[in-house]
Amino acid sequence: MTNDDDLQLLKKIAGKDPEAFSTLMARYQGLVYGYSIKMLKDRVRAEDLVQEAWIKVVVNAGSFKPVGSVRSWILSILRNLIIDEFRANKKWVELSEEDWGAIEDPQSGIENLFSEQQKSEQLQKAFMELPENQKLVLSMILVEELSQAEVAAKIGTSVGAVKALLFRARENLKKNIEGIKNV
Repeated sequence: MTNDDDLQLLKKIAGKDPEAFSTLMARYQGLVYGYSIKMLKDRVRAEDLVQEAWIKVVVNAGSFKPVGSVRSWILSILRNLIIDEFRANKKWVELSEEDWGAIEDPQSGIENLFSEQQKSEQLQKAFMELPENQKLVLSMILVEELSQAEVAAKIGTSVGAVKALLFRARENLKKNIEGIKNV
């Protein structure tokens, strides 16, 4: 399963090949659905957004520009739908002045924490308790492997705001994990 294979599938999908769509969907359905459910915490709404994302994949298959991977493109479609969902439901909260406190580079600490305990129930539960904007930014960096600058551009904010969100996410993950351990 290479990006070249995915590109060929997209070309076939643009040509209305239903088998190619089934193949691409089978390849990424678990990832797309899992990402959606983790971000939304609402199974019904997650399923709706996954369907919307796959419709957009079909509709836009012919206009895909091979700048990144097809996997990232599909996830970015879903991520944009999730951002729209957060904005529509007023779940996207702007950073307060206290969020702009001392910011260190959280990239390595978060990646280490996430990779070491990714399968842990404690980390999953702690992640689910994060505010939506922190989950989104953290997922964009760890799942989609976007840089902080790319994340800032995608969500329409500054790199400093992304760093602040990552810092807060790391701190909240630590607190949430400690809270779960103490229960």
